[in-house]
Amino acid sequence: MTVMFHIDGRILPEEEARVPAMDRGFLFGDGVYEVLRTRKGRLFRPDLHLARLRKSASRIRIPMPWPDEELLARVRETIEAAGNEESYVRVILTRGTGRLPNIDPVHAAPDPNLVILVRPLELPTPEEYARGASAWVVETLRNDRRAMDPAIKSGNYLNNILGLMEARDHGAEVALFLNAEGCLTEAPTSNVWIVRGGEILTPPPEAGILLGITRGLLLEMGRKQGLPVAERRIDRTQLFGADEIFLTSTLKDILPVTILNGRPVGEGSPGPLTRDLASRFALFADSLL
Repeated sequence: MTVMFHIDGRILPEEEARVPAMDRGFLFGDGVYEVLRTRKGRLFRPDLHLARLRKSASRIRIPMPWPDEELLARVRETIEAAGNEESYVRVILTRGTGRLPNIDPVHAAPDPNLVILVRPLELPTPEEYARGASAWVVETLRNDRRAMDPAIKSGNYLNNILGLMEARDHGAEVALFLNAEGCLTEAPTSNVWIVRGGEILTPPPEAGILLGITRGLLLEMGRKQGLPVAERRIDRTQLFGADEIFLTSTLKDILPVTILNGRPVGEGSPGPLTRDLASRFALFADSLL
């Protein structure tokens, strides 16, 4: 397993990689990031990921002085140096190294810091896809859009961590968050979908979610193929009455949820629509390479 970093124009192995202790991402979570992956050795839809990175950076007023071509060149250089068969890529942008340990951005450096991490890609195992995940609807609410908007993919992950710890306290692998109105939002690192009455539903942006790349591609695929996909408000009753539940993310594609709050979802195994969507999406993703 080879892990490589690109920091300050240098490619470094993990044991040599360092960021300043006064970096605002380290001190305050004052930064944004993206996670990309390769498929068949090629970066998968980097255009979508970099567009979202720029949008997140703009939302918290961090400049991005590098054009996409330069960012992608650095990413590919790091991937080549790592030499893994398939790669996980994390691009981290922080407000830079501050002059004082003070939250006021006036103390930030004029230039942001950029870190690229490449490591071997680790996906759920075939057994995990066949078994499905266990989930718990946690009491920890999703951050309100009017406070810390989940649509900003920031390095401030404490809300997600607290929810995940709560789910683990109940023996579950995945936390499912509700918003203040009691409607489903997302999981800590995944979007959530339900199948109910033949419809394939996922919460809308206004529920307070990150607009996942895989989520968007699955909606695109579903609409192109005439599948009954829709963005819709999902309350607690609808969630617990779902015939099937699954997660989507860059590092999962489509992962079934077969246990919810200790009870089977449907038959307690990956449902037929979830399995069909997973097969369809694998072919769709390959067509986009």
